[in-house]
Amino acid sequence: MFPLILVIVALTVWLLAAPGSRFVKDFAGLLTNPVVQQGAFSFFSGRSFLSGAYANREVAVRLQLKRGKYQQGYLVIAMRTQAARGLDASEVDTRTRGEAGRRALFTLAAQDLLLSVEDGWLKTLWRPHGFMIFPGRFSETKWRPVLDAMQAVAGSLDTVA
Repeated sequence: MFPLILVIVALTVWLLAAPGSRFVKDFAGLLTNPVVQQGAFSFFSGRSFLSGAYANREVAVRLQLKRGKYQQGYLVIAMRTQAARGLDASEVDTRTRGEAGRRALFTLAAQDLLLSVEDGWLKTLWRPHGFMIFPGRFSETKWRPVLDAMQAVAGSLDTVA
């Protein structure tokens, strides 16, 4: 009886953790020259990294899965920009110009993504609240528009910089 319970618990843990590990690999399909970094202990730490390019801009992705009782999972997508100084979300909003940039900001806000610029990187932070399996299944129809919107905002910030 005990081995059966152990197998059921192990299967449940694997089913809950598997979408997180697949998420970064599936996200890599949106990038050119993707490099996924998942160490041997990524399952335990919950950290995964991805780098590559999207529309000729460097992109870096960090996924942190929830691994502790008081730890929260999050996803950071960063895109290289020429805006060198740090900007918070309101400053990004103020400096983003043009109709395409404004639409892009709306797209990012609709996905509950927080924006900032740090050290030449436009960053979006997704930290969902409430009950959900994070990050869930990867959806190209959700994340490709996010990358397109980031590209538009980064381009707008580049013209201001």
